[in-house]
Amino acid sequence: RARARPRRPPRAMWRPDAGPCVAQVADWGELPEDAEYIRQLKAMPKRIMKRRELVIKNLMLEKVTRKQGKVNFSLAVWGLSEYSKSSGLGDEAASIVHVFYESRDERKVLNAFSSAGVDLEAVEAVPVEPDSPMPHEQEIMYSKESLLIQDDLTYEEGPP
Repeated sequence: RARARPRRPPRAMWRPDAGPCVAQVADWGELPEDAEYIRQLKAMPKRIMKRRELVIKNLMLEKVTRKQGKVNFSLAVWGLSEYSKSSGLGDEAASIVHVFYESRDERKVLNAFSSAGVDLEAVEAVPVEPDSPMPHEQEIMYSKESLLIQDDLTYEEGPP
């Protein structure tokens, strides 16, 4: 003969808290690994860089990027829309370019750009702030080799 089991109240399918199946994520800096990463990052050498900003046609940009391995400089590139005043369709397409280099390489960089048909000397050089909030500037300062960072988005050139 079977014994009757006492009936349990039905359990709810959902409960108000997430429960143990969802990982608890600590805030940045709370874990010892975070402090170790920050310590390692501060120990890495940062290059002291200069930056020049200019708008050039993409055909000229291709010529300049071919010289990048021979001369030490990095580029950050933002493509302009065909509706921008400095850009257009096809061969008229242009980009905003930040050129980063160390002071000791300045003459070589200026010569490389002038041989590609770009007057980089006409643009003022600005020192890059070591504590810059811009991620691409930090990446270039920490990198040991020349970088080409190109944004996937297209931008509209506005008034100065």
